[in-house]
Parts: sequence; structure tokens; C-alpha cells
Amino acid sequence: MKKYYVKTAEGVLVSATPEQIADAKTEKFVLEVPDPPPVPGDNPLKEVADLLRQLATDVRATTDKQTEQIEAYKKAAAKGFPIPGLNAPVGDTPAGDMKDFLGHYELAYQGKRLMDKFHHPTHQIDEKTRLELAKFWCLFLRATVNQDYKARDKYWEYFGPQIKTAVGDAGNVFPLPTILETEILAFARETSVLLQYARIWDMTSEKQVFPAESSGATVAWGNTTSAGDPTISEVELDANELSSYSTVKNATLQDARSDIVSWLTESMAEAAGLELDNQGFNGTGTPFIGVLNANGAGYSVTLTGTAFQNVGFTDLSAMIAKLDGLKKQGARFWFHGQILHYVRILKDDNNRPIFYDTIGAPTSGTILGYPYTEVIKAPSNTGSNTAFMAFGSLRYVAVGRRLDTANLSVDPYGLFLTNRTRYKLYQRWAIKCALRNGLVRMLTA
Repeated sequence: MKKYYVKTAEGVLVSATPEQIADAKTEKFVLEVPDPPPVPGDNPLKEVADLLRQLATDVRATTDKQTEQIEAYKKAAAKGFPIPGLNAPVGDTPAGDMKDFLGHYELAYQGKRLMDKFHHPTHQIDEKTRLELAKFWCLFLRATVNQDYKARDKYWEYFGPQIKTAVGDAGNVFPLPTILETEILAFARETSVLLQYARIWDMTSEKQVFPAESSGATVAWGNTTSAGDPTISEVELDANELSSYSTVKNATLQDARSDIVSWLTESMAEAAGLELDNQGFNGTGTPFIGVLNANGAGYSVTLTGTAFQNVGFTDLSAMIAKLDGLKKQGARFWFHGQILHYVRILKDDNNRPIFYDTIGAPTSGTILGYPYTEVIKAPSNTGSNTAFMAFGSLRYVAVGRRLDTANLSVDPYGLFLTNRTRYKLYQRWAIKCALRNGLVRMLTA
């Protein structure tokens, strides 16, 4: 504010009176002085208005500064740079402790494909399971690829109670929690024929015996009942090691928006499922004997020719005739998709096609009235003395799953020059033809 002064006869400046200020002839001296502090209670509305105005100015300045910092953090996190003091991307982070171990991955993308009926028509996970899988994979990746020991400790803290038997060393090997092992098995069924149709037993030890009835009880007419008990045999399952690999590009692994959870879960499940099919059908005894082996199926039908295309109507009919009536319940043909071509063009002795696949048919896609299933791992390259087709029910095949021994490990160095990282799923399985006379195979001469 302005303060007016006039000079006295002694040359001293004193405050000017209103009349002196108004008198233009009076010489005045003007000074700028601070406004006097407001008297409490003098004008409360003005005080509040001034206070709010200053507060709004301060808040806006602080908000603008924080917004600039957040945008800078987001850009850095999207490029994979770690942010000091932060364990998760700044911005839209999930609630709870998820932000502590997601790293730079965006939760909205992780595991979404596993919930999609288009990609997985027979099994989809729910939202709760998706979050649990995201927790596991993000912790696993940070602990192995990024060598984050805090993530490793968090893994054991969070998933440790689910793990009953620790397998592997203390390095980049992680026992699988129950939820991940269960989901891998469920998704593996979509790929594996064996897991869809065979009987699966949970094994609590390396070797386990299960009963199998090979014949029924005897009966008798008349007033005398002869003794007769069902013939019970035992199937001993011996769990063996199964290792399946999956390779992922490092660029995909580091992409914040890639669905790495679905990618790795599907890859592990597919690799395990296909290898189980390989052993279940083609196994030669190391470690398992498959259905197409001479010691697997109880019966065999041999073609007159040495090539797959030599299969005829009589050969297929002979396979069906090998099995007793009750053993044909639930039976179907099992072969590679390429063999289906030779079957589709076959005709019976009356020149009628033996493959029925017409619209409106009582049972679509049958061979002599029995359904078929394509097996990706079944033989497709023709050759002499080669078993390539099976008939029967896979419920006569026993599959044992050793509990609490699965683990997952990572190898970031073996494919270093190709910028890829390899993952290995380790499980223990057992496969055995429990009732050989319920299965028949076909082989070339």
C-alpha cells in the first residue's frame, strides 16, 4: 500500500493528513509499505477465500509435477527399465499385494487367452485362477530371468504352503504349486488323447499297485454252487521322469503387453500332453510300453502289404472281431490323420463306403459303426513291420500321475546366441496297458 508523508519546518517526515493529501500544492513524499496484518475477525470471508485460493494454487503445482513424473515412469517401465523404489508400474496397478510382484507386466493382459472359449473350447479358467497364475509366472520370471531374490523369497512365502515335496536345487528350479500343476494338466488334456480317454490314477509313491479285474466270478445251475471268485490281477505303475521343453523369444518375454502367462502355460501343457501320447502309443519300453507295441496291445492284425495304404475293409473288420463283445464298449479307432485318407476311400464287398460321415447320420464320422480319433503322435511314415493303428478303449490303459514332484526350471544361457530362453517342465508319470486283451493293433507286413 502507499503511505504519504510531508516535511515539517525542521525537515522531519510525518504522516500527511487527509487535507494535505488532497491539497495539490502541498509537497508530499510517497513510500510503498507492506499491508498491515488482518485483524482476526475483521473480515473472515476474505480470509477463507484467500486461504483456499493459495491452497488450490499449491495443489495444482504439486499435481502437475507428479503427473510429469508418473508419465516419465510409465515410459521408462514400458521400455523395461527398473524404477528405483518401485516394484510395479506406476499408474493403473491392481489392488492388494499384486503390485509387489507383477514387475513390468500389465495384469490386464496376463492369462486372458486361458479364459477364451475360442482358444480353449473344453477348459477355461476363471478370474481368480487367472490372478493366481499371474502371480506364479511373474514371480518365477523375476526370480529366474531377472535374478530378483526378493521375488524368490516372495514365491516361497506365498506358494510354499502348497508345496509338500521340494524337488530340485535352490537355483532356478521351482516346485509347482497345486494350482499351476492342476491347470497344466487340464490344458494338457486338450492336446493329449491319452489324458482324455485313459484312466488316471494319483500316485503317492514312486511305485504303486492298482487292482485290475481280468475275469468275472463264475456261476452254476442247480442245488450246488461251485466256488468261483473273480480273477484279480495287479497293475504296478512305476513313475518315470518326463521333461518337456518350451522356448520363448526374449523380446516376447520382456514385452509388457504380451500375455506371457497364457503363452507359457499353454506351451508347457502342450509339450507334456503330446509326449504322454507319444509314450502311450509308441513307447518301446524306455520308459513305457505303448499300445502299438507288441507287448502293449493283446491282439494284432497284420496287413498283406508293407505300406499303410494296403489297409483294406477286411483288415478293419478283423480288428473289431478280435475283441470280445463287452470289451468293444467305448472302443474306437486310433491313428494319425494321414491314415484317415486311406480309410475314407475304402468300400466293403458290396461297394459301399465303410466311412460314414453324412449330415443327419445317426452317428457321424464312424468306421464300420465305431468312432475314431486322430492321434498326432501316431506313426505317419509308412514302412514294413510298422504298427500304425489301434482299436479298443483307452480306459484299459492306466496312467499314473506322481503327486507333489513337478517343478519348473529356466535356462537363459543355452540359447543365448539366438536371444531365446528355454523352460523345462519336470513331472513324473507312469503308463501301462492294464488290460491288454481290450486293445488290438494293426501293422504292416
